Order: sequence, then structure tokens, then C-alpha cells
Amino acid sequence: MSPPYANPAPLQSTMGQLAAILPRSAAIRSRLNPLVLMSDPTRTPDLLDLAAAMSPGSALIYRHFGSPGLETRLRQITQDRGVQLLIGNDPVLAEDCQADGVHFSRRTDAETLSSSRAARPDWIISAAASKPVPLTPDHDPRPLDRLDALFISPVFASPSPSAGTPIGVAALQRLTTILPCPVFALGGVTNETAPSLLDTGIAGLASIGGLAQSLRTRSMTASSTQAQLTISKAEDGAMIVFTATVAGADETGELTLRRVADGVWNANHTGVPKAIGGRGVGKALIAAMVEDARQQNYRVVPGCPFVARWFERKPEWADGVAA
Repeated sequence: MSPPYANPAPLQSTMGQLAAILPRSAAIRSRLNPLVLMSDPTRTPDLLDLAAAMSPGSALIYRHFGSPGLETRLRQITQDRGVQLLIGNDPVLAEDCQADGVHFSRRTDAETLSSSRAARPDWIISAAASKPVPLTPDHDPRPLDRLDALFISPVFASPSPSAGTPIGVAALQRLTTILPCPVFALGGVTNETAPSLLDTGIAGLASIGGLAQSLRTRSMTASSTQAQLTISKAEDGAMIVFTATVAGADETGELTLRRVADGVWNANHTGVPKAIGGRGVGKALIAAMVEDARQQNYRVVPGCPFVARWFERKPEWADGVAA
């Protein structure tokens, strides 16, 4: 069984550290959190895992490009993590999944931006800047002052085929002094390039590949403490037993289920001896059970209070699994 989603300490990277202090020097502060992961079907295929590794106080923009499907689970994960969720260019989907707002494309017209703000003043509304990047407010006639964030890109050279020529740090700093809305830097933003954005007046950073890679590295580091934890499953008629074995320990943890109907099992007991406590054994057992239930297409009654608490704490685990 694979380990559960990582749940490490706040992201310790240049991007994370810089984003934490950017609002203090921002030309205009934003309601959008200062560190934003933008999804991409090709560059973030592991989006659910990335969302589960994000730090509280960051934000995720889900750009589904006409093929949604992850919005419900992303909403559950981001709520659990204390992460804002914006839906790319789709107010209807944002409404349906109770997202925090919408991120509009650079082709979105002024009327759409104005009507969206009027209809949902509580929403966080951001947009991509027009191309070429506006050097004066008149260059982009949309109501930029109604936005919570305008994404300027590319600031640095970017591997994205649609990125274009980078504008550089000096041009970005000038834009923060003349545009009537909070500015976020996008395009080529990595741990290496981010430090040069300090004191430019931007309200936040946005990234696709650079931040995604940092989150993957963070998850691997956080999961290393579970590298010696092995989960096995045994099924015998009316009972399923998941057993957790910790390297170097004699005692094992277990989670048991009893069949109560066709395709329905009662998770009636979770036990973790004190000798192996404090290592995430119980959580790993439940995560393994959830993965198995999805693969084998059965439902789980959370009869054990420990299982019930985790289903309440992580509704994305209970989704499609809890009976």
C-alpha cells in the first residue's frame, strides 16, 4: 500500500519564505494568498497530491481547460489544508464546487469581469494580463481596479510554449507603481529567481513547474519518516485485517473490518501499540483502507471512533467510500 498524502510543516523554500513577507511591501495588498500554484494538465498531472502538500495560507488555481473532474476533491483537500481555491475561467463551476473565486484568462472582456464582481463581491477574482504585457493602464481597458490580482507574465524565461519574451524585474516593478490592482508575478518563478522579486511591490508569486517541483520534493522529504512503515492486507471470509509493520519494532498496528452486507464492511477497530505510537501508523492504516476500498469497490461503515474522526477531518477520504 502506498503512504497517505504528506502533511508536513510549512513549506521551507525560497518561494514560500518570500511569499510570506511580500504583502508587507506590496504596492497594493490582495485578498488572494501570496503564493499561488497554477495547475496545468501536462505539468501538474499529480494535482491532487500537490494540493494535499500545499501550505496553509497559499492558493491553488484549477485550470481544467474544458475537462473538469477534480474540482470536488480539490475543494475538500484545500479546505482541509487552509488553501484558497480559484477555478480557471469558469464561474459556474466555481459556484457549483463552492470555490473561493475565479481566475479569468487574458481574453476575458471588461463586461464579464464587471458583472462577475457585481454578482459575487465576496469572491476573489483574478485575471491574466493582456499580451503584450501592458506598460500603461490604458493598454488594458478592462476594469483592473475591480480585481484582487492581475497576473503579469512571463517575468522570467519560461519553458511554457505560450510564454513569450520575459519582461524582466525592472518592468515588473514599474507596473506595480502604475496599475490600480495587486500584481502577481508569473512565468519562470522558481526558488532561484524569486529572491530578485523582493521589494518590487508585487503582492504575490504564482508558479506552475517551479512550485510543483518544490511541493513534490517537500512531500518526498516528509514521507521519508514513513519509509520503514509497511502496510499489508489479509482477507478471510467475513473479515479484512490491515497490519502496519514498523522496521525495528516487534509490535504491529492493525485495522479490522467485518462484512455487514454485500460490498459493505464495518471498520470496527483500529489499534496502535504505544511502542510505535506517534509515527502516523493509525493514519497510514486508514489511508491504506481507503485506497483498497476504492480499488476493490466496497463501502466502509466508520464504526471505529478513530476512523470516524479521520473521515470527518479528511472528507476527501470519506467521499465515495463511507457507507
